[in-house]
Amino acid sequence: MKTTSELARKFNLELTGSPEVEIVSVAMDSSQVTPGCLFIAVQGAKSHGLDYLDQAVANGAVAVLSDREVAAELPSLRHSDPRAIAGQVAAEVFGTADLGLRVFGVTGTNGKTSTSFYLQQLLQGMGVGTGLSTSASTNFEDHQFESHLTTPEAPRLHWLAAETAKLGAQALVIEVSAQALARHRVDGMHFEVAGFTNLSRDHLDDFGSMDDYLSAKRELFTNKFSDSAVISVEDDFAKQLLESLEIAGVGIGDGLQYQLQKTDHGLKITGKQNLELNLEIGPLMAKNLALAVIMLLEAGFDARELTTAAEAMEIQVPGRLELVGPGLPHVYVDYAHTPAAIDAAGRELKSKYPELTIVFGASGDRDPGKRSEMAVAAAKYGDILVVTDQHPRSEDPALIRKTLLDAALQQANSDRIFEVADPAEAIAKAVNITASGGAILWCGPGHLTYREVMGQKLPFDAIAVARKALES
Repeated sequence: MKTTSELARKFNLELTGSPEVEIVSVAMDSSQVTPGCLFIAVQGAKSHGLDYLDQAVANGAVAVLSDREVAAELPSLRHSDPRAIAGQVAAEVFGTADLGLRVFGVTGTNGKTSTSFYLQQLLQGMGVGTGLSTSASTNFEDHQFESHLTTPEAPRLHWLAAETAKLGAQALVIEVSAQALARHRVDGMHFEVAGFTNLSRDHLDDFGSMDDYLSAKRELFTNKFSDSAVISVEDDFAKQLLESLEIAGVGIGDGLQYQLQKTDHGLKITGKQNLELNLEIGPLMAKNLALAVIMLLEAGFDARELTTAAEAMEIQVPGRLELVGPGLPHVYVDYAHTPAAIDAAGRELKSKYPELTIVFGASGDRDPGKRSEMAVAAAKYGDILVVTDQHPRSEDPALIRKTLLDAALQQANSDRIFEVADPAEAIAKAVNITASGGAILWCGPGHLTYREVMGQKLPFDAIAVARKALES
């Protein structure tokens, strides 16, 4: 608990309005405001937080921090860029540094969610109660928390740390996006170990170039945020990152501190420390599990305890190469929405099945330059391609499909490429034309239970839709 005058002094803020009050929580979303809350009002993509001040006050806000003058009878704190200090303010109010949580962060283009899930399961398997913040789920034990972003806004993230600690958590695993680093969402958090999965094309609508995209992620591997790092070295970007670390770090790859070998019975980790895991896991998820295991080895956990926890854990991550049921052909739903992710998932399934159908689309209002590359990746492994809609958002879905189709036709014969706009009809088509001994890879929807169309989130559960197609 802090007072408005204490916050003003500590962060050099202008304080105006009615007498000071005690602050017990912080929120940037008016719907998350509770009694005794400091409401941080910032400029958003379409509106300013002050547009929602009445709702915040009705929900219990007792003060506001903004970059504008506030016409309300409550204490007002002013800063030219409130988003830039929101994390530090939230950390001060929630006492994040004193919660005693061991915090782990994972960034990269693909594999962040899976690695984070594995970290939570491994920790819990060793008796460490662990909270989780990812795009697929935010939870602690039986408690599920609402989450709309890969990494929540800073006040919500600090609230989550405090809430899980209050419920008994001893650790917290956070999926950290490049946007979160660029937009101050993890400010005020400090990570015991940060992990890096890989870097491939995505979000260039936000960052402009791969170098800038890497630069955003590199922030996690500085003294400001982390004590140590584990880098999975799959590409030149990872090599650059490993060579430029500001903190103690190790690499996974040939000639580095740790090596990973996929075996007939699971996977083997050798090098700085050695262990062998006997479990059924494909090569794609094996990399993510290895990163999680090595992060915890570097945090000081015992290799034997980790081995026991890993061999008892649930390997399947929601919406990541998830087999939807026993029906034939086998249908896998995956979150792959980048060229590299489609390539990796397609490669793995093509190595297991004689025939592979790939159903895929591309999201609107997101890095249009990657769409052709996604189609090329799908054509590389798909014997049959079904182009459909994903999240068109404000774009014309027909134009998105045309870009995908044009690129696919440069790689494959037209008789193996189908266009089916409706995704439910697309998966039904794929089931009907794929041999029973083959497989279908549905790229894009993953764990999501909605589609974004013209500003609306329409209910859509790809797992349920695929099951229905198999049963029809």
